[in-house]
Amino acid sequence: MCAILFACKKDSKVVTPPPTSDPKSTWIIYNGEANWSGLISPSQGLPTGEFPISSLKGGYQLGYAAGGRVFGKYIYKLNSNAKKGIQRLEVNPAGTVVEAGFLETPFSSDAEEGNFHISSADKGYYWDSSRGRMKIQTFNPTTMVRTGEIDLSSLTKGAAYEAAGQLVIAEKEGKLFVDLQYGTRTAAWQIVPDDENVYIAVIDIASQKYESTTQYAKASNLGLFGDHPLWNVDAVTGDLYLVAVSNMKTQTPESKILRIKKGSTAFDATFHLSIKDYQYPSDFNAIFAHDGKIYTKISSRPAGYYSGGTHGTRYRDDIWYWTSIDVLTKRATRLNIPVDNFFCYQQPFLADGKIYFISNNAVDSFSGLYELDPKTGTTKENFRLKGGSKLMGVNRLQ
Repeated sequence: MCAILFACKKDSKVVTPPPTSDPKSTWIIYNGEANWSGLISPSQGLPTGEFPISSLKGGYQLGYAAGGRVFGKYIYKLNSNAKKGIQRLEVNPAGTVVEAGFLETPFSSDAEEGNFHISSADKGYYWDSSRGRMKIQTFNPTTMVRTGEIDLSSLTKGAAYEAAGQLVIAEKEGKLFVDLQYGTRTAAWQIVPDDENVYIAVIDIASQKYESTTQYAKASNLGLFGDHPLWNVDAVTGDLYLVAVSNMKTQTPESKILRIKKGSTAFDATFHLSIKDYQYPSDFNAIFAHDGKIYTKISSRPAGYYSGGTHGTRYRDDIWYWTSIDVLTKRATRLNIPVDNFFCYQQPFLADGKIYFISNNAVDSFSGLYELDPKTGTTKENFRLKGGSKLMGVNRLQ
């Protein structure tokens, strides 16, 4: 069993580009209230200290404030209000966040939330069950207009529920990697897979053609939901990592982190990280990869999403500790960052040579952003919200 260390250690092998931070760069701060609604607010430069979200001007009210994704000067996020689709936002010259485009995707139900990925200024991909669960839709992120589809219906197996790209649309080396679901939908939001394998379809971006399928045994349920992408490409090594969260009712097969190495389109059969080596029952519910390390959260006690209180622990309790795992040794190191309670779904991200982490907790009323210097292993607080708001996301406009 891998040891979890409680102190950060220096790693002299990590090579990180020097910071190029612009104090006038625009950052986007999402806050969330009790019903998940909240403001998305711009800030010139990264905020510091403690402040109320109301002190940031030019905010835009969201019905569901769980973060977004940035491409160029735009923010893109799934909109789950009465009009469902991909919403595009920008900061106008007056410094106010405004809607700047919308692509309607009339999903058939809330249980079939969509998913999207932006590859370039003119190439984007999304999943819309109203057009067929085994099809990937294409769109132009600049015009916010649908441009066609990639039909994967030939990959059907006759399962009661089948979907391609509902939870994972990843990109690496000119290929799309799309999750394939084969199973049965029950009252739970996850499908129950027909077998204990996960499947990824590989699509060539240039030709928009299906190439192959890769599978990994003794794993289940790649990803969680579209606004919480559980995949990441290590920009240093070029390897793609994906989370198989497991069946969150039975927690079998156990949650794993899988890899598709640089230069390959198939799962690496020699590698996986198992949650059993760190805590069980539990699961991996976050991921960021950088220079041979995986950054995720590991619970301090056994926990299960559907258990209602495994050993007296609820899934949204203050139990999730940000942790780095060395992919070679599989040794875990707990980071010096406040404990989290899994209300925020945004993954860590890299900016100006630093890795940024969001945490919210009740134990010390913390809702804020921390940064990690991957060269030294040191962390520091950037800012925290006050007044009862939860920090639900942070972006920096490119």
